[in-house]
Amino acid sequence: MFQPLLASATRAVEKLRDIGEPLPDDLTDRLAEAADAAKVDELLRPYVIVEVEIDEQGFTASTPGAAPPRLVQHGWRSFLVRVANPHQLLGDLSAVSNHVLQNVDFHSHSARIAMPDTLTVVPRIEKSRLEVKLTGATDVSGVDVEYKVISLYSRDDGARSGELSFVMAVEEQYDSITRGPLRQAWQRMGFETRPYAAKYDFECAAARDIRLDVREPDGSSTVATLTVRDAQRRAYPSKAMRLAPDMFFHDHVYRATGEVITLPAGRYEISARRGPEYREVRLDVDVDAGTSALTIALDRWTDPAAHGYYSGDPHIHAGGCSHYNVPSEGVTPETMIRHVRGEGLWMGSVLTWGPCYYHQKQFFSGSSISPRAELEYPAMQRAQGMTWDPQDTDRDGQSLLRYDLEVSGFPSSHSGHVILLGLTDQDYPGTKLIEDWPSWNLPVMRWGHAQNALVGYAHCGLGLAVDTDELPNYVVPGFQSIGSNEIIVDVPLGAADFQCGAEFAPAAELNIWYHLLNVGYRTLMLGETDYPCIYDDGPGVGRTYVQLPEPPQGPQALETWLGGLKDRASYFGDGRSHVYDFAVNGSPDREQSVDAPGTARVTATVAAWLPEEPPAAPAAGQPVYSAPVGWHLERSRIGQTRNVLVEVLVNGVPVGSQEIVADGNEQAIGFDVPLERSAWVAVRILRSVHTQPVFVEIAGQPIRASRRSAQWLYDSVDALWTAKSGFIREDEREAARSAYDEAQATYASRRDECEVD
Repeated sequence: MFQPLLASATRAVEKLRDIGEPLPDDLTDRLAEAADAAKVDELLRPYVIVEVEIDEQGFTASTPGAAPPRLVQHGWRSFLVRVANPHQLLGDLSAVSNHVLQNVDFHSHSARIAMPDTLTVVPRIEKSRLEVKLTGATDVSGVDVEYKVISLYSRDDGARSGELSFVMAVEEQYDSITRGPLRQAWQRMGFETRPYAAKYDFECAAARDIRLDVREPDGSSTVATLTVRDAQRRAYPSKAMRLAPDMFFHDHVYRATGEVITLPAGRYEISARRGPEYREVRLDVDVDAGTSALTIALDRWTDPAAHGYYSGDPHIHAGGCSHYNVPSEGVTPETMIRHVRGEGLWMGSVLTWGPCYYHQKQFFSGSSISPRAELEYPAMQRAQGMTWDPQDTDRDGQSLLRYDLEVSGFPSSHSGHVILLGLTDQDYPGTKLIEDWPSWNLPVMRWGHAQNALVGYAHCGLGLAVDTDELPNYVVPGFQSIGSNEIIVDVPLGAADFQCGAEFAPAAELNIWYHLLNVGYRTLMLGETDYPCIYDDGPGVGRTYVQLPEPPQGPQALETWLGGLKDRASYFGDGRSHVYDFAVNGSPDREQSVDAPGTARVTATVAAWLPEEPPAAPAAGQPVYSAPVGWHLERSRIGQTRNVLVEVLVNGVPVGSQEIVADGNEQAIGFDVPLERSAWVAVRILRSVHTQPVFVEIAGQPIRASRRSAQWLYDSVDALWTAKSGFIREDEREAARSAYDEAQATYASRRDECEVD
């Protein structure tokens, strides 16, 4: 069995070299010359931190190796592990410690209860100061002796005691379904703290607080999104050690001018941005004993606010999904405002929903707020070693939050998730529990309208995809998910104002919208993120830009923003392209009238930014590059060029187009568009940006652009009833059926008024 041992040892030494912690240069050559197992062990012994022996049942005993147990605060050190497996078992090995958090599925709701996200576990947070992981292959291959690589991360500096032990899931005792639960069960039984652990007195070299000076192009201080990686692409601070406002599901953190990030000595790549209106800035930084500060100059390529357009994300969450669920149930406004500021948003609508509803609803006030970005719970932060002080910046007041409601996880959720923006009361009349709410959406929509709220549907494309990318298309979907289902009933009854998207394929998201517009409705479309449920990246992956004469500020900021959304120019998308000053016949007015058919002049100023080159092809052995999901300007790139296609639409159909270079410069576009009858007009870059329409009525005639659209909507009401009526409570079903019939009758009437198919 000498050759398998030698191969294992060589792989482990190469892995240490690959992750930036090479052993002596001649060691590989000396290993190749080794004549027996004893010589291999002799050569590697000085670098082994722990020796593991596996017994006939797959249980392990660990003893300290000869390598000095020297770690570094807020950084990684890697060592060898010698695994003795005399019974030649097969299985999977995991490293654990009495001071470690590991093996947690960060995206599992149930697993989050194991993380330090509650006020009651400060002692556990203080104890959890090591992160341990086997680097590279973790399988035990059945040879007598093999070598692995282990990496250790220390939160603290100085002299620290600790233990290392291992858990092995034996191949015969698990399959692909049960291997995780079996390992977790062994850990719960206490094997990680039994006497078979190796005990250490670690010496941990101190890291340094690096104070950040983050600046806008005009010199003002601000909050930015910072991603810090070492040569092995590991993110700092350690993701497993993070507490809010630093999220374990982000690679980045948000830091303001004057705040700090703690790093050990070494070389790092630091990237900085503040949402898609900024080019990413990258710095290579050497941290040594003389490093105490770092200046970061942000690179903004466009400023919508300079044109009077103010960004907002109408759909973000402070609890549920990737956020903490139980028992502290989410994060506070002081964390959410930091994330909104760090993504360069003016407005963030934080929606309370089913998970964490009873906890998060306390933050509803009926007003827009801009709180100070404090650390949430000082005792928890101190226990985790987060002792930096939050700092105010020149740009803080530009970002606001408004807490409102998403009816998701409620009895009516099957009909589509409803968003209610600008509520004055968040408790539906006569209810004490979520389960008391209506089981279909129309009553909820009307209740929202009674408060002058703007009401609509979230993640509109879910369940509405069909087997075509055509827009508009006439395939009736199955309405099997939680997209904007009941909107086709609520809009003709005057009870829904908008749907939200910019998350999925345009054909799934825009088709209902185009059909509603084609029969004369003024339904709005917004860009949203559904952070951190659909997208973990941060708020503003999808965003909405509203033209206003003044920035939205003060307690009524959201109401001001919503008022502009209803009456003024706006557009939505991924923020990587923008359409300023969209006008028809020189006017930005959303509603226009002309006396007779003729040619309309459509103009706008467009700006977009892509890197000069498409993403590079992957190196041999690396994963194949795939374009970003959802709406992203990279998916609009024409071939290998830097060009994208701007289209002008009449009733959802492109009638003119122009290629522009996505170099960040503003470019004027213009089209002469024939209008034979009343119509809606819009501009888009597919998968990146879309304007709200301008409605042009000719000779006082309403927009009735497509008999086929009216028929599609009529038929879709039947399909929706088939899919969803069984979820409506029996005592509410008669009223629902009546509303569905009324909506269908309206579509039939408008169908008969249409002049063309």
